[in-house]
Amino acid sequence: MEALRTHLALKNPRFQCRDVSEKHSLVVKLKSKVGAPAKAPELKRLRALAGSAYRLLEPLYRQFNGLILHTHRRTSGLVVAPVAQLPELMADWKASMDYLEPNELYPFQRKGIPFATIDGSGNYFVAHGRNIYYADHDGGDDAVWGKSVEDFFARALGDPAKFLYDAGCYTRYFDGKTDRQYIPEEFLHD
Repeated sequence: MEALRTHLALKNPRFQCRDVSEKHSLVVKLKSKVGAPAKAPELKRLRALAGSAYRLLEPLYRQFNGLILHTHRRTSGLVVAPVAQLPELMADWKASMDYLEPNELYPFQRKGIPFATIDGSGNYFVAHGRNIYYADHDGGDDAVWGKSVEDFFARALGDPAKFLYDAGCYTRYFDGKTDRQYIPEEFLHD
């Protein structure tokens, strides 16, 4: 969890953003919210929900029982659900695949557990086996987004603007004065 701890300790985190017309720019100051470490009953619940993916997710939840990263006003980037919200995340994710036949699903879609999302995207990061996958409703595949939780966060936080763009460019910030949508181009900090 070193990549996550290092990222959370950065001073004055912000995104340099450009609007969709590429005529206007905006710097948004970012905040993150971290949950306290999961307690023993929550870890027991996680074990029951996650099955074989428990070993993959346990290091994350032992340190943070939920995270909301890169928030400015009402917009956030990557959101990790607390254990209590995982059943709801699972139900929403499974409902989004109702139109598919079981033989059309990738193994991670059949047996994985969603634990995170890009805020407002309707897509999920899913732990299955030893890997983290991205369940993208816009024509996803079975590409691995992390070979461990640490690897996943190294990717997500090594270049947060690129990560959000690669995940579908759903994260759009606003200036509070206009209806312009600003897309993160570069992550900055002091």
